[in-house]
Amino acid sequence: MDPVTHASLGAVIGGLVLGSRLGRKAVVLGAGVALLPDLDAFIAYGDAVSEFIHHRGFTHSWLVQLLVATGVAGLLAKVPATREIGFGRWWLFFFLIWATHSMNDLLTTYGTQVFWPLPVGPLSTGSIFVIDPLYTLPLLVAAIGALFYRFAPRLLVAGLVLSTAYAGSGLALKAWLDHRIQPTLIAMDLQDQPRMIQPTPFNLLLWRVTVIDDGHFLEAWVGILDQPIRPDFEVFERGAHLEDAALALEDGQRLQWFAGDFLRFHRAERDDEPDRLVVTDLRLGAPGYFPFGFEIAEERDGEWQPVASRQVREAGLRGDAIRAIATRIVDPQGAPCLMDLAEPDYAIARPPPRCRLRQQTP
Repeated sequence: MDPVTHASLGAVIGGLVLGSRLGRKAVVLGAGVALLPDLDAFIAYGDAVSEFIHHRGFTHSWLVQLLVATGVAGLLAKVPATREIGFGRWWLFFFLIWATHSMNDLLTTYGTQVFWPLPVGPLSTGSIFVIDPLYTLPLLVAAIGALFYRFAPRLLVAGLVLSTAYAGSGLALKAWLDHRIQPTLIAMDLQDQPRMIQPTPFNLLLWRVTVIDDGHFLEAWVGILDQPIRPDFEVFERGAHLEDAALALEDGQRLQWFAGDFLRFHRAERDDEPDRLVVTDLRLGAPGYFPFGFEIAEERDGEWQPVASRQVREAGLRGDAIRAIATRIVDPQGAPCLMDLAEPDYAIARPPPRCRLRQQTP
């Protein structure tokens, strides 16, 4: 999640754990401590794929946080200026702030390695967008109120309860939508295919459904206000003919470990240089707006040879996408289709009924 959310949650927890001892200082200290796990974003891992898959790695591990919190609390419990607070309170302060930071990230789609170094891989519920003001606002208001108005534990508790309830509603809505779209998936013989359901930016009213079907991937928006709730899928090329070549390379294998089946493969043609093999994470963004694609090889004498990975992104107009999402929430027939919105060249010319209706509109 974004730094404001992390800092707000850390401030609330810091105030609840140490507010009786440090007052407003606990709120400020909690906000600062909450940002420390994301310092891994400044580590230079050497190439684009490594920096992509190692973010939210060891600094977000509950096992590492447990050890570090124990060490820091033990140290502060011996320092004359801070030992009066005691080991237990310090340990609870650091571990709860860091553990909830990782829990917040776990709720998003990116993936968080909360059990590093165990061979578990990144985990994600994909039940809340990486930035959601309705989740952050109760925490932020509580933290600011405790800091500038009057330090009140009840205000901090209220902010934490409201934000937690909102996060829980994301989990519940995702499970409910997954159940409601089952008839459509069964009718299309897609019920056993890998699928992902996640909220669109800044809300829990409209959700993105992605299904992997061999050489294709299917995309649909599903709103909780839709009547009926039924995904209207658009179909896109996944580039499966390049999958074996990509996964034969180390970077391709690492991206598969990180993103699972939700990868797209394509050839990036160049005029004066060899063509490049690009692997794109389909979990983040949408067709025409995928931000995490990586050049991992170039073609030489008919063979794909590995190169130092480089990140590439699709350049759809973000403002148009956000406006389309807002329209789609309240008017399913009035919003553009994804293939119309971004015009990706890998869209298959089989638009769903809604797109056909839209194309017939004068």
